[in-house]
Amino acid sequence: MIEPGAGPTTVVGGTPVSFLVTGDDTAGRFGLTEHRLPPRAPGAPLHFHSELTEMFYVASGDVLLTLGGERRTAGPGTFMMVPPGTSHAFGNPGADPATLLVMFTPDGGRERYFRELGDLLNSSPEPTPGMLEELARRFDQFPAAEGLVTPEKSSGTSFDAHNE
Repeated sequence: MIEPGAGPTTVVGGTPVSFLVTGDDTAGRFGLTEHRLPPRAPGAPLHFHSELTEMFYVASGDVLLTLGGERRTAGPGTFMMVPPGTSHAFGNPGADPATLLVMFTPDGGRERYFRELGDLLNSSPEPTPGMLEELARRFDQFPAAEGLVTPEKSSGTSFDAHNE
């Protein structure tokens, strides 16, 4: 059992990322992270994965979610599923913090990716775009300009608000 805000954590660009379930826990089948996005956190730029299915659940606050060509400010209870090959992004452009749960299947080494990304972003001198791209590619993450797939072309994509 992991209490809120607890568990192994790293900081990526000012955003604390806690590892609730890792590939080590699930033989690589699944991973779950909690991103505590501060106000105006840029989050992740538009990208896609070749192998990973990624899922997002807004636990608190408002998060700007992008799925293919659709951008939406999503409140608590919103869930977004992103099949492999589908472009997506997230961030918190607002003035209040937000919490986002991010799930991956298979895990794809996401804990190592976020730890290495945090270290790289905190290094001096500042990392080059090429360094960031090389790291992302090692963990199945690619800029969306390459091989972009939109939700209309990818069955199983969902972006549903479950706000009651």
